[in-house]
Amino acid sequence: MPTSLSDTNVPVAVLENLLLKHLSHEVKADIVHLADKMGLATQLVDDLMLTLRKRSLIEVYQKHSTSASANSTNGKQHVLYGLSSSGLQEADIAFLKDAYVGPAPVSLEDYEYVVSCQDIRRRNINREQVEHALKDVHGSDALVPFLGPAINSGRAILLYGHSGTGKSFVAAQLLNAFDTSVYIPFAVYTSGNIIKVLSGHHHTRVDNNSSARTVLLDKQYDRRWALCERPNIQVGGELTLDMLEVNHSEHNRVWLAPLQMLANNGLLIIDDLGRQKVSVDALLNRWIVPMEYSVDHLVLPSGQQITIPFVLTMAFSTNLNPMEIADPAFLRRLGYKVQFQPLLEEDYVGLVESMFDKNNMQSSPSALKYLLFLHNHFKVPFYPCIPKDIIGICRDIISFEERENIITDNVLDAAWRLYFTSDGVGEINYE
Repeated sequence: MPTSLSDTNVPVAVLENLLLKHLSHEVKADIVHLADKMGLATQLVDDLMLTLRKRSLIEVYQKHSTSASANSTNGKQHVLYGLSSSGLQEADIAFLKDAYVGPAPVSLEDYEYVVSCQDIRRRNINREQVEHALKDVHGSDALVPFLGPAINSGRAILLYGHSGTGKSFVAAQLLNAFDTSVYIPFAVYTSGNIIKVLSGHHHTRVDNNSSARTVLLDKQYDRRWALCERPNIQVGGELTLDMLEVNHSEHNRVWLAPLQMLANNGLLIIDDLGRQKVSVDALLNRWIVPMEYSVDHLVLPSGQQITIPFVLTMAFSTNLNPMEIADPAFLRRLGYKVQFQPLLEEDYVGLVESMFDKNNMQSSPSALKYLLFLHNHFKVPFYPCIPKDIIGICRDIISFEERENIITDNVLDAAWRLYFTSDGVGEINYE
């Protein structure tokens, strides 16, 4: 916890403007409430308030305590603060500079330091941890020897193979090998700009430090940071180059961190590489410098360029031929290229049985054998995506027909016909 304004490593003027914006939203608020909103100790907010009062930007109001609270505070009155007319004008000017309202930002230098300390590569993982991470992946025994070293390296990984072989699912499980959490700032200040980093959509918080009601600063950490699970961000065909730059949201001028900044100290999965609107060449060229030097160069709204840490594991997933989507120079930088294959029959059977249990579905004695027959008859490999999809269709058929909750050969046959196109399975005849 910073104990002075200088300890925040952020210009005091930035903190003053942030306080004005909070007061503009709150209308009237006391020091404790404002300190909670700004993630700062009450003494620091008090210091900011004193300066703003000297500039006649703040008005002070008295609020009488209730009888219960009066007894506990020896009859003291609460002091509320609001903006004067000139304060409202200053708040409007502050909003024009940037619309961010939230906990105070941290400096880019502090952010770089903490990201470096939380680098995945600082902690080696072993086979047992990777096996634990992939415990729900059938056929993972064949993947562990390749994925383990890849995760430890911190280098980018290319996962390739036929659609439905489990590339995206496996990639999402990789961070389970690490049982560590990381600190992520609510926002970062650099070169006159506040960039919002913490995202409720992409980050999962693991504690409640920000709402801790204590004045003992050594009992809590800097509330400008949130303790979160390591980021695990996955994007697919919706990815555009704009998402990799500092941009503002559609409805206000809050500058938002790009995806790779949100994913620092974690995993960024580019799914379905080759399916994006942007060309593969443009997308891959965007990553060459960050992957080589572990830094990324961003252009701020002001036109200034900043350098942020690029300390994350990237996983590219594609069902296209790698040689058709990337040149040798880029493939070399990926470092690890892991091919995904269909499951062996024994692993496939285990997956099907687990899907029966997961969906609370019973099966006739011959159902599993019949499913294997369908695969062999139509020469469909044992792709791990099929059991979940086929059993889901079976469940829908049973529900619609109001049948007994048992998957029979006939139900499987109907589900298979619905799942595959006629061109994919050929003419079906089971007479």
